[in-house]
Amino acid sequence: MTEKQCEICGAEISGAPQKIVIDGSALEVCKSCMRFGKPEDKWSPVPKKMVPVERAFTIKRPKPRDHFRDLVELVPDFGRKIREARESMGLSVEDLAARIKEKATLLKKIEREEISPEDEVRKKLEREMKIKLTDQASETRVKSAMAGRGLTLGDIASIKRKNEK
Repeated sequence: MTEKQCEICGAEISGAPQKIVIDGSALEVCKSCMRFGKPEDKWSPVPKKMVPVERAFTIKRPKPRDHFRDLVELVPDFGRKIREARESMGLSVEDLAARIKEKATLLKKIEREEISPEDEVRKKLEREMKIKLTDQASETRVKSAMAGRGLTLGDIASIKRKNEK
């Protein structure tokens, strides 16, 4: 009969080896090395769950989007429009910021047109002050920029530059 060796210290194991688990690995060790792990539980294989055929589903591919239909642009004087609407309501920047749960410094930068509002902030402003800050991108301008090759970052930059003039 061959004696087993401890898989940790290498000592000869007299009697039955102890089975422990260390970091997910099952080892056969001597009694003195048992303290380094947890006793191994009896493992019984569990069959994989099978999805019944009637409950199986297929992935529906979304329809291709028309990216230009949803393309909106900020109106050129959005900062002035926001400021005028806010003042006509008799609100300070801080009051408006509290109403739409945004920071006053953000609104000040938007009013000075230092930054453009993100869609979420723009929608809050439009809803709160009942104004429209966007208009549909003109299809002729966008499509002429494309010229059948697809919209590039350069095309978007040139559209933005044209609006700034």
